[in-house]
Amino acid sequence: MSERSTERQPASAVMWFAAAIRSTLREAGQGGWGAAATASSAALGSILLVLISVCAARAYSIAGAGNGALTSGLNDLVWAGIVMSSSPRAMLIMAGSFGLWRAGIISNRLFEAGVGAVVLGVAGGTTWMSSGIWAPDGVYSRLIFPIIGLVWIIVVSAVLKRAPATRGEW
Repeated sequence: MSERSTERQPASAVMWFAAAIRSTLREAGQGGWGAAATASSAALGSILLVLISVCAARAYSIAGAGNGALTSGLNDLVWAGIVMSSSPRAMLIMAGSFGLWRAGIISNRLFEAGVGAVVLGVAGGTTWMSSGIWAPDGVYSRLIFPIIGLVWIIVVSAVLKRAPATRGEW
């Protein structure tokens, strides 16, 4: 097996994670929330694919061409894309949290933490200041919300591992 075939891209990893959520929620009778997880992961995956492509083009060919204005404009486009990705990220958290809670798989405390993460995710879509923590390239977009999302993924992954399977192997 080649090294390349084992690599995971962020966009596809998000979709696989959402597929695990969807499968668990469908088996628990919460298929609507699972569908919302699938839709939000598709939107998020699309945005991430575009952002990764722009970053790669900027890093490997455009920046070396010496066109500072174009490079700066693409940089601003990437940060604006990260801010706009807050909505599908928050929707993925919401679909997972609400669906797992409605299915009785997570506790009220985990559900409340998920709702808090959703609110903080939606707040990430308002980071349009020109500088500081609330700028598109500020600490909130670079560090705070990504850490919140990572913690949510780790917790939900643990929940999905212990969730009861209702049907047998394929």
